[in-house]
Amino acid sequence: MSGECVDAKFILVPVTGEAHSDDAFRRACRMARQSKAHLHAVHVIEVPMDRPLEYEDAEATDRSEKILARMEAIASSEKYKHLHARSLRARHAGPAVVLEAEDRNMDAVILSVPYKRRFGSCNMGATASYVFDNAPCRVVLWREPTPVMAAS
Repeated sequence: MSGECVDAKFILVPVTGEAHSDDAFRRACRMARQSKAHLHAVHVIEVPMDRPLEYEDAEATDRSEKILARMEAIASSEKYKHLHARSLRARHAGPAVVLEAEDRNMDAVILSVPYKRRFGSCNMGATASYVFDNAPCRVVLWREPTPVMAAS
């Protein structure tokens, strides 16, 4: 992933706090540093339908702040200095990521997906599928490696 999106000057990276998300963000920092792109990290706090969208869940907010602080630390360790990090509240992460990409005129979204198999084939999940189908820009999927099967 060293130079695939060198012409992307504004890159959005949704982050989840999971290891595969951190790895994708680290690689996005390297790519953005090389191409002198602006990197935007966003963590979406999904608000349940039975709560108002403005609902403040202290635990979710604290978790989001910790995730974004970790992204700032990763960016610093990767010597990337132009990070914009924020959290969003939404009913569903997929539409929130697409709206953020539209509102901020992103050139690319780098989206991390865990390795999941369902019914014998790889499954991206609802958020990744929505972003892939609806984003107004390039979407780069970064899937974590296939888990190594334990020897019996």
